[in-house]
Amino acid sequence: MSKVTNFVMFAMGAAVGSVVTWQYVKKKYEQIAQEEIDSVKAVFMKKDPDMEVTVSETPHQAEPRKVEEKPSISEYAALLKNEGYTNYSGTGKEEQTSMNDKPYVISPEEFGEYEEYEKISLTYYGDQVLADENDELVEDVEGAVGFESLTHFGEYEDDSVFVRNDRLKCDYEILLDQRTYSDVVKTRPHQMEV
Repeated sequence: MSKVTNFVMFAMGAAVGSVVTWQYVKKKYEQIAQEEIDSVKAVFMKKDPDMEVTVSETPHQAEPRKVEEKPSISEYAALLKNEGYTNYSGTGKEEQTSMNDKPYVISPEEFGEYEEYEKISLTYYGDQVLADENDELVEDVEGAVGFESLTHFGEYEDDSVFVRNDRLKCDYEILLDQRTYSDVVKTRPHQMEV
């Protein structure tokens, strides 16, 4: 016989042997599993004869459970009321404002971390006037950066505060200038009114 024929005969013998062994082992362990399930059922039936035992298709997942009626929704509601539970789900009509609806102070490292947020530089003058880069007054200080954020100079840096407004998707850099706004506007070259 040739080497090829010998190899093919060996491979076929190994395949047939593997299939026979697999079938034998499968049958043996299914029998062991079934015996374990039957013994567990017997133990549970001795402890509580009203218990119903269900067996899933895989032998190792037997689930013992009591057979009883489920309470209605009104019974659940009464139980919750009697036990003193409170509904915190906020299903009422009142609106809840989150902390991110208002501007808040951030660290200098957080400034500009969101690419979709616009970066705006503002100046806070000594006479408590907030202006943009063109020295035009900021009309809605509370809506843009919040008056409270202007009290945080020196928290991270002495002369600047960084504020994030999630509602407007803006990061503000507010620089402190000890001069008064009126002095700065006077020193600027003549500007044409638009």
